[in-house]
Amino acid sequence: MTVMNEKTPAKNGGNGRYQLVVLLVLASIAIMVMYVEAMAFPSLPMVMGDFGLSASQTALASWIITIYLVVGAVSIPVFGKLGDIYGKKKMLLIAMVIYSVAVTLTGFSRDISDSIYVMIGFRAFQGLGMSMFPLAFSLIRDEFPRDKIAIAQGVISAMFGVGTAVGFVLGGYVTDTLGWQWTYHTVVPFVLLATVIVAYKIKESPVRNPVKIDFLGAALLGATLVSFLVGVTEASNRGWSDPLIISLLASSLVFVFLFVFWQSRAKSPLVRLSLMKDRNLLLTNIIAFMIGFAMFTVSQTVASLAGFNFGLDAIEIGLLNLPVSVASLVLGPTVGFIVRKHGPKWPMILGMLLSIAGFMYLYFEHGTQLDVMIGVTIMGSGMSFVMVGSINMVIISTPILETAISTSVNMVIRTSGGVAGPAIAAVIISQHSVALPGGIEMPADSAYSLIFLMSSVFMGIGVVLSLFLKNRKALPEDAPGRGHD
Repeated sequence: MTVMNEKTPAKNGGNGRYQLVVLLVLASIAIMVMYVEAMAFPSLPMVMGDFGLSASQTALASWIITIYLVVGAVSIPVFGKLGDIYGKKKMLLIAMVIYSVAVTLTGFSRDISDSIYVMIGFRAFQGLGMSMFPLAFSLIRDEFPRDKIAIAQGVISAMFGVGTAVGFVLGGYVTDTLGWQWTYHTVVPFVLLATVIVAYKIKESPVRNPVKIDFLGAALLGATLVSFLVGVTEASNRGWSDPLIISLLASSLVFVFLFVFWQSRAKSPLVRLSLMKDRNLLLTNIIAFMIGFAMFTVSQTVASLAGFNFGLDAIEIGLLNLPVSVASLVLGPTVGFIVRKHGPKWPMILGMLLSIAGFMYLYFEHGTQLDVMIGVTIMGSGMSFVMVGSINMVIISTPILETAISTSVNMVIRTSGGVAGPAIAAVIISQHSVALPGGIEMPADSAYSLIFLMSSVFMGIGVVLSLFLKNRKALPEDAPGRGHD
């Protein structure tokens, strides 16, 4: 076992230039990935046209997005555990190489084959790259001094919003003028450059937890996530009463029971269940589901509102979200300063209350583009507080030897909420639609109002749970990190 302690001289301690390189590279990963993913949904009609799919095959085409999330959710905890065992930089580099190859193949999928299944397969391969995020957050803990960790996490969290805006605006322009393939082509050089920099400029984490890999635990967790995510996603196409959906969701319950049973008996469990005895970790992970549910539900609903009601294209939707991206860019590091001084609990609560204010503004006012922009900006500003606060709460509450797996579990739970929310929103929209002349159907205003209200309720549950968190302002004593001064 290799763990730096406070008396161990850090190779990079006090080296601000090195820490800046680490921060820029890890932040760029968030921008690059979100740039690509921001255009995945808007470009679906173009992809369907190129592969010769009809409107009735939309459910098949939607697997281009779904498979990325499913594979990502399954791979994240596995890569996180491997990062704790073999080194976070090593696993981050492997994930980046996989992502580089996969995003390249996805861009050329139509040239390789005229089958949509080939592109879906490449997107599944690309989903392994989602593992980069928890590994990046974990590296921050190991590489930065304690008093800079929260700020660094804030910067990276802010880049998610920036990457989304860049994806909608720049990616939208690229897609409209050059084709959907170029969304992938244009990001490849930057991904390769970032991979090379990680390989040669970032030092390996000094922390190791040399235990055996829990293959059975990984398989059971994977089965749980696949059955749950596929069941929830397909429910919007088949209906919640469909036998296949019921079977998948029931299977997920069985698998999660088996996973918990095995983890309590395994000598080297994938996830130590005793971690969940920590009140902060348990509550923060439950809150993560609420955050993912509300955030992704409203984001998808706003995109639907902008497209159906306002007739906006991808670029215009990006411009609609530009103010919230600017707010995130400013608030991310700012919240980091607040977390460093006051701890993560109150920024989380403030952020959720601010997000609820944004949801309720949209509930009452979403008839104009300006109204939507104001509501989304309020919501997004709150999310900046929530995201920075929650990731720091996880890190502060986790022993250093299990940082990667702990952040991975948190991300998986948030992703699960992010899949469940939009699926339920899709059902609401389908049940509340109005027919226009020409047989065209569009969501009724009541559908949007109900979704915004539902998101407020879920976020409200998060607020109540947050009140029971213990506020912690410092890392555990076993976690000085390489950058300790």
